[in-house]
Amino acid sequence: MKTQFLIFTFFCISISYAQNNCSQFYPSKEGTTITMHHFNHKNKLTSKTSYEVLDIDSSGSNSKITMSMYLSDAKKQKKITEAQFTVTCNGGITTLDPESIISPSLFNQYKNMEYSIEGKGIDIPNTLSVGQELPDGQVAMSIDAGVMSIDMTVELKKRKVASKEIITTSAGSFNCYLITYINETNMSMGMKQTSYVKQWIAKDVGLVQQETTKPNGKLVSRSVLARLQ
Repeated sequence: MKTQFLIFTFFCISISYAQNNCSQFYPSKEGTTITMHHFNHKNKLTSKTSYEVLDIDSSGSNSKITMSMYLSDAKKQKKITEAQFTVTCNGGITTLDPESIISPSLFNQYKNMEYSIEGKGIDIPNTLSVGQELPDGQVAMSIDAGVMSIDMTVELKKRKVASKEIITTSAGSFNCYLITYINETNMSMGMKQTSYVKQWIAKDVGLVQQETTKPNGKLVSRSVLARLQ
């Protein structure tokens, strides 16, 4: 699968008054717009992502949601990447494409190169409970760097619903499920990176906040829901 621009985020945003027939964690009204703010390890705003629901195709317990994404630099207000992507829901299970695992910093690094992505998507059931274990995710990415090819795999391991917490952002206060997992990235040059991820998601809202840390607990990055319209 060859593509120019891909999406990074794990969950998008939905609104309660227009829930679709299947997914509890994705937008369900055409024209809905969402803004996420992304911060670095120094808690400095580095980039922003804007989403819009373009089309919703629902049939019975199945849904297919088409969305657009625009990732921009926070300082220069310049485009980093943009894309369209599809989220599917079948029988109460929402599935994200393999592209959803890749981080925005990686797309920025390789934005002028051709690359391909394949693997299995990420599943999230509509019904969550504390202590529940979720399926792992995996993606393989191959990048054409001209003189050489860079291959990498990203694995999301030990996904688990850890707790329920209230999270407040500029978009409001939300009752969230906290999902934790280990992110392992392996590259063809022998490099390996392990990080720990926390994601707070709210029913009928989706991703509210995400934090990524090193194994020693130091912050790598943070994403926060800034606006929902």
